[in-house]
Amino acid sequence: MNNNESIDPRDKIDKIKINNLENLYQIKDENGQIIDYETASGRELFNHYRHNMTNYDEVLDDIREEQGHVKGYQQKRAAIGAAEQVLGKYREEHTKVVRDSQIKGNILKRLLEKAKVGTASQLVALLDNWSERIKDIGKLENSQRSLQTWNDTYRVQRELVKKLLQEADIDPEVIVQINTIYSTRSVNKAVEKGCDIFDLEKSEVLKIVKKAIRYAKLAQQD
Repeated sequence: MNNNESIDPRDKIDKIKINNLENLYQIKDENGQIIDYETASGRELFNHYRHNMTNYDEVLDDIREEQGHVKGYQQKRAAIGAAEQVLGKYREEHTKVVRDSQIKGNILKRLLEKAKVGTASQLVALLDNWSERIKDIGKLENSQRSLQTWNDTYRVQRELVKKLLQEADIDPEVIVQINTIYSTRSVNKAVEKGCDIFDLEKSEVLKIVKKAIRYAKLAQQD
């Protein structure tokens, strides 16, 4: 027995490890062509994993370089070592999937309980309904912001008009009447003030202001 044959290869075989985890689900044949994971045979899977996912070939090459050849039992041990590494990684991945499913299942269960529904489809329908309501609320908020902006604009215009009247040396009594109109809090009140100030019938005042009225509901004419 020469020195090369006396070398114990166990240290090298024990060093088989995963070195390409990304190949766990990307299966390739001996020519490097992608194989469908769901239709690949057990032999194709095993050959892929030991050759493409572990350092199986590198370990055997090292033994071959030192001994000049690889004995059958050495190759068998290397294959077993590669299989153990792959199965260990599969177990880790499977455990992650199971835990993730359990977490998602518990979340779904709590959601069903909170929503007081019995099935996932009912929950989806409820969430769709909530989504539509949220959209409606968003539209209302936008309308409210638009109204607030319009109110701010109106108040600014009112103050500027008052200032302009003062600067123009308008009769103070007229300014009082204008302030009275601005102080009203509804369209109907403003129309009534117009009747008093201009000594007109309500119908006549409405003819003057009708283009400005878009949303208010006017009181019935006398």
